[in-house]
Amino acid sequence: MKDEMKVQTNTNVELRRKWAVRTHDELEKRCEELDTDHLIEGLLSGRSLAVAIGDSGLGKSPLCYQMALCIAAGKPFLGRQVRQGRVLYLDYENGLDQVRGMVSSLGQYLGLEQIPDDLLLWNFNDSDSAGSESERLAMIRDFKPALAIVDSLTGFAPEIEDRNRIATIRYQEFRKVIRDVGTTILGVHNLRKPSDHPKSKPDPLETANLRRWFDQARGPRVLINGSDVRLGVDEPHLGSLPQEVALVMRGFERVRGEIPLFYLARVLDEDGEPLGYRRVTGASLLPAEQREAFTNLPDAFRFKEAKQVYRKGDQATRDFLRKCESLGLLNHVHRGPYVKVSTEEESPGPVRGQRGVRLLPPEEAE
Repeated sequence: MKDEMKVQTNTNVELRRKWAVRTHDELEKRCEELDTDHLIEGLLSGRSLAVAIGDSGLGKSPLCYQMALCIAAGKPFLGRQVRQGRVLYLDYENGLDQVRGMVSSLGQYLGLEQIPDDLLLWNFNDSDSAGSESERLAMIRDFKPALAIVDSLTGFAPEIEDRNRIATIRYQEFRKVIRDVGTTILGVHNLRKPSDHPKSKPDPLETANLRRWFDQARGPRVLINGSDVRLGVDEPHLGSLPQEVALVMRGFERVRGEIPLFYLARVLDEDGEPLGYRRVTGASLLPAEQREAFTNLPDAFRFKEAKQVYRKGDQATRDFLRKCESLGLLNHVHRGPYVKVSTEEESPGPVRGQRGVRLLPPEEAE
């Protein structure tokens, strides 16, 4: 009987290995082997397919170049820790001189002595042959970056906007590369031209239903629904925000849920030229009701206490606390208490904070 059970166990192991079927313990080990942890803490997962959506000309490219440089240099991005690694940036939108200027300014802003060799730059305007999509996927396979940024998706594959079927095929090709080399692929994409009809205008990203906001993206819905991570970038619309806020960012990650709102200021040099983006934090960025609830919270507390103070349900309280975390107001260790963070200091530099608002210093903000 024992021999039969042993044979059966060995057979099951062989079958699981043959079909890549795993028990939970085996899945845990496989995830450790593949290093599937966040590439950017709480923002971008490893081995994932992501899309960044926003209006044309809004400033998505500088933000994505800052992301790329932070990962290549191992520097925090907008206050979030990164996993250092090689980045390949495929640029179909910007000229060579524009890219040179952006990267140089960002390197200065991040305090880098030199631009790391782990930032690899390919530019459509400097390629002898544009090549096919398969050749550019082969480029990603050859370099095996931790992150590949495709700016933009329509530059990479113009027909990707035509139909769901075509977009699905392109995404499947991306996922094969992700599976084979372990990269994360971030595609940059634009919103549709807005309608002139008042009732058709979407709510601003700060307050919008995320699903409806992402429905504004050009092309078929699979471009959004087929991704693992969706990042929205928009201009600020709420009149109560400090004038330093230049962009807002908010998103959604499968399984983990909503990525809370980020407020971003554009940092300028002494001549007024843009250097990079810095996260704006502070209790004054909360709506009045949430600001009052935050003030009434003790310096250290548990979720149950926050729910009693906020007087809302579980999900509403969780969203409130996550928003406070994203604004730099709270620190939270998994299964530990929430702890308030002091926001009294203001950061030096060319962008000044208002009372109750702070701009995170470079070692935290970038």
